[in-house]
Amino acid sequence: MNKRLALLLACVLLAATAGCNKHTVIKKETKLYNFDSYSEGNIRAKSQGKGLNGQLINEMKQIFRDKKIPLTHETYAEDGRGNISYIFYLKGNPRQYITFHVFSSKEERIARIRNWYGGEHRIDTPKSRTTIYSHSRASLIYTSSGKDKGIYEKQVHEVFNSLIDRMQ
Repeated sequence: MNKRLALLLACVLLAATAGCNKHTVIKKETKLYNFDSYSEGNIRAKSQGKGLNGQLINEMKQIFRDKKIPLTHETYAEDGRGNISYIFYLKGNPRQYITFHVFSSKEERIARIRNWYGGEHRIDTPKSRTTIYSHSRASLIYTSSGKDKGIYEKQVHEVFNSLIDRMQ
């Protein structure tokens, strides 16, 4: 009888353990589908000082705040080669945004920016304007469109110059 009880207890424990693992897997998959894992990863990266240039990004946000231009809708992407790009709307406006690229080397920055934007410092079209500020391993790209294209160009340039001073 003890063997039967032990076997029954072992089966119950095995079933309970298997159920917990299945439940855990389902919870993880649900987090992936609703982007909770992405959000948790972002929070973890910021709190650990990873996500590459946390302090520099925080300083940039503060400088824009001081100019009464809050940065909103922050997103970022990494490319596995040591490069990262941060994108922000200016005052929540999707027609006014900046992209801050940080590259693994100056050579990488030069090649990538030339490939993405061409060799010009400013690209004007009838409906949009893109202005590129670069230094060392970083580029700050200001893109604007619509009737207010270029309205923050002076402020973005000032912010970039301030960031350069802090990087040196």
